[in-house]
Amino acid sequence: MAITKRWIIWGAVGLAAVLAVGGGVAVATTSSQVEPAAVPVTAKAEQATISSSVTGKGSIAPANLASAGFVDGGRVTSISVAVGQNVAAGQELATVDTGPADLALEKARSALSAAQSTLDTARQSLQGGIDALTAAKATLATLAPDAPERQSTEATIRELTAQGPTQRDAVTQAERTRDDAQRDVAAAQQTRDQTTLLAPIAGVVVAVNGTVGTITSGGQSGQVKGEGANPAATAASAGLVAIADVSSLLVTAAIPEADITSVAAGQAVSVTLPAQGAEAIVGTVVTVAPTPQTSTDNVVSYPVVVQLTSVPAGVRLGQTAVVTITTATAENATVVPAEAVTRSSPTAGTVEVPAKSGKTKTVEVTIGISTPTQVQILDGLEPGDTVRLVAPAVGQTSGDGTDGVAPAGDDGSFGGPQ
Repeated sequence: MAITKRWIIWGAVGLAAVLAVGGGVAVATTSSQVEPAAVPVTAKAEQATISSSVTGKGSIAPANLASAGFVDGGRVTSISVAVGQNVAAGQELATVDTGPADLALEKARSALSAAQSTLDTARQSLQGGIDALTAAKATLATLAPDAPERQSTEATIRELTAQGPTQRDAVTQAERTRDDAQRDVAAAQQTRDQTTLLAPIAGVVVAVNGTVGTITSGGQSGQVKGEGANPAATAASAGLVAIADVSSLLVTAAIPEADITSVAAGQAVSVTLPAQGAEAIVGTVVTVAPTPQTSTDNVVSYPVVVQLTSVPAGVRLGQTAVVTITTATAENATVVPAEAVTRSSPTAGTVEVPAKSGKTKTVEVTIGISTPTQVQILDGLEPGDTVRLVAPAVGQTSGDGTDGVAPAGDDGSFGGPQ
């Protein structure tokens, strides 16, 4: 029995030893999995070119849009063009019945002929009176003071002299009537000429509102700036034929009210057409509307007109266009990542600069141009200065590729260690 008790005691001691050793292993294993304290991500201030921009969406429109219509209207007798056709300035587009215009021109010419005859008669009468007065005065000069014919000659002179003003007035009135008749003929001729509709500008036909045999009303011609979203609709309803000058194109883009204060005429623009790929087209801001427009969902924006410097191949009117307006640019600027700056206002903030002691100090900075990823520092930092990122970007990795934390003693630039 004593022997059995000793084995039990030694077995208990051995088990305790094994458990103690095992516990030590467990503790050591747990301790090896504790990660070291994270070292803050840093970056260096760099010297670079920085630009800020705003974006908006609009549509392609012609710089000029003309609506051609018959001045006096009438029944359409021919249409010489079709939608999509290119036309030259002055090219025939359509005609209306010339009958009424021909009749009006004939009447005007007849009235002019009669007025001219009346004027000719009045001038002959005046000239006859002048000639007779001249002859009577010549006769009087040859008569002796007591000649019997002297009294009758003097009476004739008085009569002819009295008729002069009346004859001159008749000529003046006849000249006015003739002049009026000439203007009537010119107007009638113009009306006759306008029975043929001519293209007011060169361009492409975007609408034809009628067919042969239809009757059009008058006074439907004009020319407008092509700043609407639908150039065909802008002018199509105003006349028989609408023509767009596609040699120069515009984009009227809606810019959000939060961004419009930084937009001004003359700024450079990059325009892309989603339907044609990502290749950018260069443009310039032409005008900025002083009043806003409100969408159906109560979003306020301002129309900004952009002039394209060239016409891209294959572009179509009304195509969706995305504009990126460069609102400010600074070359050789001191820039840091946006995550390094804590803003106190749009133009001021602070950055954390690591010290040799391992601690950091807060430095006040003056802010210039800002983008979603970078900030220009006007005052407070120099190129090469190290700053701590306040909120590292999601997915940013360190030199060892884990956890977005840089190894101790390793300073990184904008995208990682250097």
